[in-house]
Amino acid sequence: MIRILGAVLMILSTAAMGYGGVRRLRERVRNLEGIIASLDVMESEICSHLTPMREVLEMLSRNAPGQSRRLFENVADGMCTLGRCSFYSIWREGVETTKELLLKPEEAETLVELGLCLGRYDVREQAEMISRVRRRLEIFLKRAEEERERDTKMHAFFGISAGIFAVIILI
Repeated sequence: MIRILGAVLMILSTAAMGYGGVRRLRERVRNLEGIIASLDVMESEICSHLTPMREVLEMLSRNAPGQSRRLFENVADGMCTLGRCSFYSIWREGVETTKELLLKPEEAETLVELGLCLGRYDVREQAEMISRVRRRLEIFLKRAEEERERDTKMHAFFGISAGIFAVIILI
């Protein structure tokens, strides 16, 4: 009886690990969608309403979708050091410390590049940079969706099969 219980627990634990991989794939897609939606709002606020950057960040830290909210919270919190630090370093720090976004290095680097322009150049140049970053993130989003579609079944299958394999070896 204990062996059967151990076998079931082994299979369930490895299945949970596989499900964790599936969940991360889904979450990454949602995070990229949230960042892209937030950039749309940011562009509108900066270019149409001429809202100051601090207010844009505070608004997005309250209203951005999903985990992207954490990015804007981190950057908004760092704004108290503006003057001692450049906006770019605050933005970079915000992107780098928001691990919840599950961004790959090239995606994070694209987002970091946005900090070079925000609040620094005129409205037209900021709008161009936001649009450029959004287009690149949309490409990353398509890749993430393809990866999710391709790898979801694999993560689930390997999670369960690894448990079954381990049980067979141990019994």
